[in-house]
Amino acid sequence: MEGAEEELERRSKFLHSLIERKKATEQQEQSERLNVRVRASDMPIPLQSRAFRCARDHLDSMPGKLDSKRLALALKKIVE
Repeated sequence: MEGAEEELERRSKFLHSLIERKKATEQQEQSERLNVRVRASDMPIPLQSRAFRCARDHLDSMPGKLDSKRLALALKKIVE
């Protein structure tokens, strides 16, 4: 029985490492596409992508200089 538990633990660690590598790859691809770098986040990657796309769309539609307050308000409206 002990051997089975060790094998289960080994497989669990292996699957966890695969998941972490997949997340890192997706985050890298997302960063390259959107020209952003995420330092730390507890937000799921699909939600991060949506937030970045929304922010990029609003930044592109803003004439002139970046107004961070206006951008934050626009993004907040999208979430609500």
